Amino acid sequence: MRQLIIVVFLCFAIASCKKAPGPADAKSVQPNNNLDSTVSMSASINGFKWQTDTAVGYIVKYSGNDSLMEGINIISYPGNNNNNTMNFSLTEYTGPGTYIINPPINEVIYYIGTVRHLALSGQIVVISDTAYALKGTFNFVADTFAVANGVFNVAMP
Repeated sequence: MRQLIIVVFLCFAIASCKKAPGPADAKSVQPNNNLDSTVSMSASINGFKWQTDTAVGYIVKYSGNDSLMEGINIISYPGNNNNNTMNFSLTEYTGPGTYIINPPINEVIYYIGTVRHLALSGQIVVISDTAYALKGTFNFVADTFAVANGVFNVAMP
């Protein structure tokens, strides 16, 4: 049920995203869009560099019996001539800290095109959380893919 709620909120968040006006050439995570702190996500996947400059994070507030709970989703989009993406879901988010990957509570799904690879081990570390950006690191293993040295700096819509 939680996964269905997360998917619904994900659809609404993606549909409502729009870039703030301003002089920055890249997607900015600053409130006034004047400072050059750009959106990015990168990692080493089986020793090869992966990077995208299109990613977004958002908070999901749960309703019903879980009304005091909130989660964070981070979604990357294809970049640098590849079609690989990563989606992170932390359903019991409490602020900056280390989150061990333990599906379905905290999970990462690595996509190669439409083929889905679920991470069964690893961690996501949220270093900072502001109204405008999430910054952190990650590593995980999904099927035969070892993802290391992951870094994210994503905009919060």
